[in-house]
Amino acid sequence: MKLSGKKLIPGGITERWVYVTLIPTIVTVVVSCIAVFFVFRRTYYYSAEQSIQFRMSSTVSSIPSSGATYSERYMNMVDVVENFSEKDKFELMLLGRDGSVLMTSSGFSRPDMLFRDDFTLAQNSASGYGSHVGRSSSGEHVLAVTQMLKGNYGDISAIRLVSSLRLIDGRLFRNVGFSVLIGLALIAIVSLTGSLYVTSIRNPINDIGRAAEKVAAGQFDTRIDNIYSGELGDLCDIVNNMAAELQRTNNIKNDFISSISHELRTPLTSIKGWSDTISTLSPDDELRQRGLSIISSETERLSGLVEGLLDFSRLESQRELTYDPVMLDLGAELSDAVLTLEQRAQKQGIIIKYSEPEYPVFVNADKNRLRQVFTNVFDNALKYSARKKTISVKLTASDTEAVISVRDRGPGIPKDEIPRVTERYYMASNAVYGTGIGLSLVDEIMKAHKGSLRIESELGHGTTVYLTLPIYNSANNNDSQEQ
Repeated sequence: MKLSGKKLIPGGITERWVYVTLIPTIVTVVVSCIAVFFVFRRTYYYSAEQSIQFRMSSTVSSIPSSGATYSERYMNMVDVVENFSEKDKFELMLLGRDGSVLMTSSGFSRPDMLFRDDFTLAQNSASGYGSHVGRSSSGEHVLAVTQMLKGNYGDISAIRLVSSLRLIDGRLFRNVGFSVLIGLALIAIVSLTGSLYVTSIRNPINDIGRAAEKVAAGQFDTRIDNIYSGELGDLCDIVNNMAAELQRTNNIKNDFISSISHELRTPLTSIKGWSDTISTLSPDDELRQRGLSIISSETERLSGLVEGLLDFSRLESQRELTYDPVMLDLGAELSDAVLTLEQRAQKQGIIIKYSEPEYPVFVNADKNRLRQVFTNVFDNALKYSARKKTISVKLTASDTEAVISVRDRGPGIPKDEIPRVTERYYMASNAVYGTGIGLSLVDEIMKAHKGSLRIESELGHGTTVYLTLPIYNSANNNDSQEQ
């Protein structure tokens, strides 16, 4: 099964880290520095304007309002400018009606102060106040505040206070520069730690990738030296376990091929040998009849092996086996199978003990599939039973289920291997021969009949196989068919 997903971010881990972490960090730092610049600029310039505005208010309030004529008021204004006490901080100007500079606190008009934006704003403002941040003709960064005068002062219409922003700009750029340094330090830290982080992931993944390529190439003994912790360590363990499981499966596959080859070779050798022998015998020879009987039984054995392999192939390809369940007497079917077992057991000198209830035991099952189950279970019992040993076959029934037990007195199965003997291809450590598919096929068939397979075994004391099937119930069977 292939898991697919849309690639949201191209490239490898490094590229993904750049897109997901580094670029967003750089963008955040740049935006933050720009925001800091504008916040500081607004704060500093607002404070400067408030200071100039306060000084403008005090200056306007200090203008004498005495004097009957405009010339006297004009002289009062000139006196205020000439005696301005903060010439080192501000430039105080008298503006004409057209915004031209009539007089400055420095004693002469400065051509580089001949901008009019603040004057225009003051003229158009209801409060008669206007401010402007700009550059003089000499390139100096200044803040100008203009206040229109109320009353007749001759040619004078407004006063202006101008302050240089050089010191404020210096402080602003120092603070912004400090913020930029912090941002660059943050980017450097993120880059360094991110590089170490990416390397700590990329190198293990490369190791895992190389190991996976070797496993894919068939080198199942490949293992990763797991020196990692967390998810990477778990991933290494998963890959190592996968390789170990593939190696185990590959060994089982090889053993299976060897076993099935042996299983097929034995009857073929027997058939070929007897065919050659029969060809030299007369039709009335008793040995000829015996050979034909052996050829027939060996052919039937081969047919069973092939049929089992075909069924198992269907299971491997996840195709369901075909079933044709009908109501049948389980005792009758079991006794027929035991009769066949007795004939084979006599040749091996093995005793069969069989018991069943005196009444019929009806189940809903496929007759041929049940015969496969009996054949596989009986084959195992015969295979591991020594001469003069006993195999016990017993059928019991309750109101809800029928149980068939088949017990041999063979070598038994190691306790830790019992749960695995129904796995495909698995053969116990003390197995003599076989394909490793018999019990797995039995388990599948029993589950399909809503029954179960259970195995009990003890080393040196034999093995008991329990086959459980539900008792036939017409109501339940109709319900299951409707579903």
